[in-house]
Order: sequence, then structure tokens, then C-alpha cells
Amino acid sequence: MFHHFHGNGHPIVQGSISGDEMADMIEFLGGRRNILPADEWVEKAVKGKLKRDDLCLTFDDGILGQKDVAIPVLDSFGITAIFCVYSSVFSGGLETLEIFRAFRTKNFPNLQDFYTEFFESVAKSEYEGKYWSELADFNPENYLIEFPFYTELDKKFRYVRDKILGSHAYNQIMIEMIEETTSIEELSSDLWMTNEDLVQFAQAGHILGLHSNSHPAVLNDLTAEEQLKEYKKNKTHLTKLLGSPPCVVAHPCNSYDGRTIAILKNLGVQIGFRANMSIVGRGGLEFAREDHANILNMMKRP
Repeated sequence: MFHHFHGNGHPIVQGSISGDEMADMIEFLGGRRNILPADEWVEKAVKGKLKRDDLCLTFDDGILGQKDVAIPVLDSFGITAIFCVYSSVFSGGLETLEIFRAFRTKNFPNLQDFYTEFFESVAKSEYEGKYWSELADFNPENYLIEFPFYTELDKKFRYVRDKILGSHAYNQIMIEMIEETTSIEELSSDLWMTNEDLVQFAQAGHILGLHSNSHPAVLNDLTAEEQLKEYKKNKTHLTKLLGSPPCVVAHPCNSYDGRTIAILKNLGVQIGFRANMSIVGRGGLEFAREDHANILNMMKRP
């Protein structure tokens, strides 16, 4: 599972890797597993014919660095992959997920400085009481344990964002921080691919999949109706663009529940990806994925 890349004009951001690092990972994985073309992996997955060592490469979010950095690497190996995208940004929308990431990367010397200012902003906001009272329940040792590459501050930030504030309050605080030094428009100018890029990917043999419409951080907090709306918009956009309905989904932020699974099945989705390896063997709409950060750590072991 890949997200962010640096190089070719794209800055280093939290969790990003270079094209050379990706190439090293492909060589590492190819020496131990069988990396299949995207369409072959999906066909075998649907038919239940995958072997233990069969792999595919997946990319989430439709980020421009994937086109500029990762695609040349895939082309050099002759590999096709699965790209799951949220659709709002391809229909003229501006999604805060990547905008906020760009803000904390471009406007702070380091991530710790951003976290310090963010927590201070929350503590001085109208949500001060809720922040202090509910933060007492935060225990980094048992929160997001399935993501070992998160630091304690990473976990605290995600706990405050998702469990204490929720999307509305979080967005409000982040936008206020942004407007003090820059603008949403400036930060979003070079973040995502275009519809034309997606069409070219499909023509080159890559598979395009669903990732919701607006990439809510906690999708399973939405009502069933809201979840359906997210995925119907996502499916409609990709179907009109590519000429056929997508059969693959990656669950955004690993957030889904039984209602989500039922909705996706009713929309004709056959293959789904989790964002970690904590559940292995369910198949269908819950295939496990290994984050590239964990692969890098494996490569460093003696």
C-alpha cells in the first residue's frame, strides 16, 4: 500500500518515499513473492484462486506524486497496479485531507512544531473543555496499535482529530490556522492528479477503484444513507470517466463496518482492501494490505 512520494518537484512529506526507495521495495518483494499484474491479481482474487505468495501493488488517494514519481518506476518494471481514488477532487472539489497535510509540511520546520501549535490551538478554542476532559482517556499504548510506525504524537493527533473533535471542529481549527499564514487555494494547487491522468492509467492497464467521494476520516461514523451517498458518487464518477463500473475499493482510513460491506456489495464491488494486516484471511471486501513503511522496516532487518 502506497500513498505519498517525493522527488520530481514534490517535497518530502510525512511518510513519503522516493522513486528509488520504491524500486528497492519492488526488487525486495519480487525476490520473495509473486507480484502480479493488477488485472490478473483481481481476476484470481474474484475466483478465489490466489496463491499465498501472490501480491499486487496498490495506491490510494489520487495524489499527483504517484503519477510523477511512482508511475515511471512501475513502467520500468513493467508492473501494473491498483489505484483507488476519492472522486470529489476530480469534480472540482477541494478536500482538506491532503490540503492539511501540505500545510503541516510546507509551513512548519518539522512535524513536532505543527503538533505543538495544533494542540495549543485546540486548547485555546471553544472546544477547550472537551479537549482536556476527553484527552484523559487517551492511552497511546492501546490506540492504533495496528500501525506500529505511528509515534506517540501521531497517535495523539489522530485521537484528538477523530475521537475528540470530529470532522467539523477539526476542519474549523485547521482552516483558522491556515488563514493566519496562507490559503487553501495556494496549498491545493499541485496536490492531485486529473481525470485525464486516470483515463491514461486505465488505458495503460492499471485498475481504478473506489475510495469514497470525500474521504471521511471515520466513515463508519456516518449513517448508512451517508455512506451510500459517498460510494454512489464515487462509483458514478469513475463509471462515467472510464466506461465501466469499478469492482475494487480501498476503505479510507481503514474505516468501515457491516453496513459499508453491504452497501459495497449492492454496488457491485467485489474486492476490498483494508489498510493494515490486523485481519488476514477474510478475503472478499477485507483483503489485508501491508503499508510500505513496514516493508521498509523489513528491508532494514539483518
